[in-house]
Amino acid sequence: MKLLSLAVSVFSLVLSAQAAEQRIECPARYPAEDIPLRETGDWDTGLVPADIPLEGGGMFTGPLVRRAELRGSERRIRGGYITNFGFNRDQDPPEKWFVCHYGHVQLARRIADTTTACELTHKERKFPKESDVRLICR
Repeated sequence: MKLLSLAVSVFSLVLSAQAAEQRIECPARYPAEDIPLRETGDWDTGLVPADIPLEGGGMFTGPLVRRAELRGSERRIRGGYITNFGFNRDQDPPEKWFVCHYGHVQLARRIADTTTACELTHKERKFPKESDVRLICR
């Protein structure tokens, strides 16, 4: 009976660890129609001619208005690189953000405050020439 109880406990720990993992992928393009441009001066309207391709991604910490970009430990892989980030819950600000870069446009998604480590993978596809940026956090 004790063995069964131990097995159930281990299984529930594995399930809770898997549930705590966050996987996020940057969209390959930022839709042009989602960029509002105000009318200014003598001009009738502003135009964004096409969707904006993904250029890269990164991690920010603290409030987004401060734009405190993190530098993790980076290693090269075939066709790109992997950057690892570690967080100390007692010392680091609680807000952590995954940011996708599309030129001067950025998308941000908040990461769970309980996160202690993230791995960002950035690969450059040759054909079509596009970036692939993914984040896995625990």
